[in-house]
Amino acid sequence: MTSMNEMMSNNSYIDMREMLKNCISDIQVGTAKTGVPGIPTGFKPLDDLIGGFEKGKVYVIGGRPCMGKEELMLSMIIDIIMKTKLPVLLFSTNHLKSDYVQRLLAMYCDIPVMHLFQGNMEIQEWKRLDKRVGELVDAPLYMHDSLDLPLNELVETARNCIRERYVRIIFIDCLQMINFVKEDDNPSDRVAKVMLSLKQLARLTNVPIIVGSMLGRGLEYRDGLESNRPQLIDLLNSSFIEGLADVIMMVYRPEYYHIYQDDIGRDLHRKIEVILKKNALKPLDSIILGFHEKTGVVCLRENTSKSTSNSVGLKDLCSNNEAVRNLINTFDLEEVLPF
Repeated sequence: MTSMNEMMSNNSYIDMREMLKNCISDIQVGTAKTGVPGIPTGFKPLDDLIGGFEKGKVYVIGGRPCMGKEELMLSMIIDIIMKTKLPVLLFSTNHLKSDYVQRLLAMYCDIPVMHLFQGNMEIQEWKRLDKRVGELVDAPLYMHDSLDLPLNELVETARNCIRERYVRIIFIDCLQMINFVKEDDNPSDRVAKVMLSLKQLARLTNVPIIVGSMLGRGLEYRDGLESNRPQLIDLLNSSFIEGLADVIMMVYRPEYYHIYQDDIGRDLHRKIEVILKKNALKPLDSIILGFHEKTGVVCLRENTSKSTSNSVGLKDLCSNNEAVRNLINTFDLEEVLPF
């Protein structure tokens, strides 16, 4: 039988001083770092808005078919494994591992996917393939594919990869394809339970989880020039996703709907708009990215974000750091030097 002392020790309550100490410590560490607090997404304007992918948080990327949702996620994965060198785990519920590897290869080597698929490439494409494929060989990417992915299999695989492969970030291509293995549950209940489990997994492992989500067909039938722009209500079983996700972003391609220019005259050919619809404690905005349909590459072309940064880190406070010293002394913190 569990003793009262054991029960009390399991209760995770702390007093205000301890909470403030933890908060100031996090701020101190954050300002000592260069760059964003979380793992960079590969798109600086997006990092400016969400702070990168932060530990213990769940990020939802919603989009209709052909909007570039998977391409955006794959572009983020390539940037993480090739630039920051952090181990990534990708759960594929829609495609075979070989399909994703081929798409990653096409994107990284800048070769049209169909050219790779058919084995019909130009000389320069063969040269790029020969030059760049070796760079991917030791990239820290781990993949798991399973149609109708059981939730318990996802959680077990994630825990094993975090423990054995030191995975630092998890991507899942489709939320609605995760199976809670309960036939009597309706789709709304299953999504709610899956989202809650992903939230718990992210917090317990201190790893960010990025998951793609389907959108309903309703937006296809709305009237108006920008009627096809996705809204939170378009998320399948939206209320549970809205409540539990830390950040929700939508992917939208105006060109797909024969919209080639926005209201201020900007060209929208070969563009993807990433629209932030939920961004806990941070601003809502959108950014425009370039999109190469043949290769699947999503790249930085234009930033429409209105966000600005006038932050001052510890390095900038070195000449006048009395406030920093006072905070360190008040909460008995160790001094963290900029690096």
